[in-house]
Formats: sequence, C-alpha cells, structure tokens
Amino acid sequence: MSSGTGRIPRLVVGISRSRALAWAVGEARRRGAELLLVNVFRPPVAPPSADTGYGAARDPYADRVRRGNALIGTAIEQAVGRIPDEVIMNREAISGRAAAELASLARGGDLLVLGSRRRGRLRRIAPGSVARACARRAGCPVVTVPEPSPSVLTASLPAEVAGGHRFRWMPHREAGTAS
Repeated sequence: MSSGTGRIPRLVVGISRSRALAWAVGEARRRGAELLLVNVFRPPVAPPSADTGYGAARDPYADRVRRGNALIGTAIEQAVGRIPDEVIMNREAISGRAAAELASLARGGDLLVLGSRRRGRLRRIAPGSVARACARRAGCPVVTVPEPSPSVLTASLPAEVAGGHRFRWMPHREAGTAS
C-alpha cells in the first residue's frame, strides 16, 4: 500500500537487542512498506593501527560496521527467522550518537520503531533514554515496543499474529466483577 504520492512508505527500525523488529516486520507487511534496519555504534576511539608487518592493518571503524551488520542479522534471525520476501529491507550500521542518528534517518521515513528496555525505578527517571530522545527529535511518529519483563515466559505465537501488528492487551477480569 503506497501513499498517494506513488512513494513506498518507509519504516526506520533502530536495532539493539529488542523485540521492536518483529513488530516492525509485521507492520511493514501490512503497509507494504520498506524497512530500514539501523544499528548505531559509538565511534572508535583509536585510529586504524599502522601495519606492523604481522598482517594487514586493522580498521576499528570497519570492524564495528561488520559487528553492527552481524547484530542486525542476529536480530532478524531471533525476531522473525527471516524477512518475508514481500518486504523490501535495507540495513545500515553507522557511527554516531544513537538518538541523533536515528532521528536524522527517520526524517525521511514514515515511522521510527524502537525497543524500550524495562528499567528499575531510579533508571526510569534518569535522562538518557534513546527512545525518549528520538521521540523529541524525530520528524515522524515514533513507536516504542517494550521488552517483556524477565519473569514473563516466552511462547510461540500463531502465524497470523506473529507478524507483530495484531497484539491487543486485554485486562484480566476477576470472577463476579461488573464490567
């Protein structure tokens, strides 16, 4: 489903270790959207080492890009197994500050999807949440998909809901209570 401009919608997904990817894949299938999977890493501190005669010089930036792409591949495998054939997917591993880079990339997108880790009370009120900073900076809607509590057991889902966009919260009703 493309917008009235003939342009394919784009979902930008910040990849760390979250379930946001599963939700984004389901949403991309539903919308007929392209996925841009992004891993933002901190810039390397050391410059590339000089060739010491013991092999090729190491480039810390290239190493981090490789690790970022490997992390994206692992996230795909853990979240959905593989990206469905009908979903167009691109990936980027870039250097910088996560909130600034993701918000910048999202300006050209239709939706920014991020994971949100559960935190203790003290950490929840502390500044520094990437999702919170992106919500302030992004030029498009931001969806944050919370990580489940560690006490929640994971269970496989039926295929029709495994796409991630059909989840619905139902409050638990006590027996004998009025609705």
